[in-house]
Amino acid sequence: MTSRRGDNADYLHKLAALVTQRRVSLGHVSKEAAAEACGISHTTYRKIEGTRDAAPERVRPTTYAKLEIAFGFRPGSCARVLDEGADSITLHDGTELIEGGEIRDFKVLEDEFDRAFDKSAQLTAPHLTLSEAKAMKDEMLRLLRERGVLKSS
Repeated sequence: MTSRRGDNADYLHKLAALVTQRRVSLGHVSKEAAAEACGISHTTYRKIEGTRDAAPERVRPTTYAKLEIAFGFRPGSCARVLDEGADSITLHDGTELIEGGEIRDFKVLEDEFDRAFDKSAQLTAPHLTLSEAKAMKDEMLRLLRERGVLKSS
């Protein structure tokens, strides 16, 4: 018997991984907290992410819609993963959540960028003044924000 669209186990696992990734990034430590945020039952939420003992299962489209709203996914994101095997979900702010991607705190990323830039400037362009280096770093950060790599301040 062939599986219906959306019942592909690989796609269900892919969606589960993306949902888990987003749950953690939103600070929902438990699946119960995530279920409450979505306005769905804990049992139904566990079907989406799966558990140690049970693989993810397909749920109703209305349930995915509630999850998309609560997690900031663009409408239809879950269906694209389940029906087409999409490897990512786009959030309302344009950020793309990629399966297996590491979620970082953008403030930490900016701080690390600052340190890396300062060290690199010292090593490769010691002739730059402090104000020139700062202007260069500010422009790089502006461009990264403009392109959506870093969140706007």
